Amino acid sequence: MPEDGKQNNEAPQELEKSLFGKKVFFLNPPAVIGDVASALSDAEYEVYLTRDHAKLARYLHKEPDCLIFINIDEGNDEQLWRKWILDIRKELASKKPLFGIISMIDDKDKKAFYLMEMGVECGFIVIKLGVAKTTEIVLKMLEANEAKGRRRYIRASCPPDGTEFSCKADEAVYKGWIRDISSVGMSVFFTGTSSPKAGSRLKDIQLVLKGVRIMLNGVVIGSHISQGVGQIFILMFEPASLNDDKKLRIRTFIRKTLQSNMDKALELV
Repeated sequence: MPEDGKQNNEAPQELEKSLFGKKVFFLNPPAVIGDVASALSDAEYEVYLTRDHAKLARYLHKEPDCLIFINIDEGNDEQLWRKWILDIRKELASKKPLFGIISMIDDKDKKAFYLMEMGVECGFIVIKLGVAKTTEIVLKMLEANEAKGRRRYIRASCPPDGTEFSCKADEAVYKGWIRDISSVGMSVFFTGTSSPKAGSRLKDIQLVLKGVRIMLNGVVIGSHISQGVGQIFILMFEPASLNDDKKLRIRTFIRKTLQSNMDKALELV
């Protein structure tokens, strides 16, 4: 029962999706979209870039609850993208992805077709307006389509061989690996025979994220048992120990890790 006492009638699967939000894809992104994607990630949206429309189509059959922005300038035949959208909508009749169009050309006829005849849900965005304006427009589309869901921060699951950390607490030195990380905290596994108690302040935590070292402070707020792994601890970073440079490096790692994981997922579909 929710805290407000009202019954939640959402099905478990739909509730999970509303909690974690929607994935955002840019298909065939031009160079400027790289900066736009970075800004969207900094705003805590889960953003991916891909150039393989066939693999993306197969992925959408498994995970349709996504927003897709298609660069229709790619290739010699823009009709390909009209057919691609229509085919996916036909094949996924019960649960459809949402589509938006990006283009360097402000073509009124194409804009009218995609918006009025096809009814794309996420607009026709002319990216020659620049990074800042394009980001602003895309953000409005993501907000209107509730792409963030109920989550406030995106997390990246970390490969065990790609991250590690060490820290001090209670006159002891602790080491371990990071299970997942967000811009405000992480879940970790401590190696060795001892671990800090809930409420412990961890000073000078040294994160190693794919060779990138970051020093900050944090607090252990709790733990739980994960089957096959053991006791996982939840750490929140102290905001005062995070400057803009450290936040940027953590978010860059999250973005690259998510993209790498998605690249592997697209290869397997």
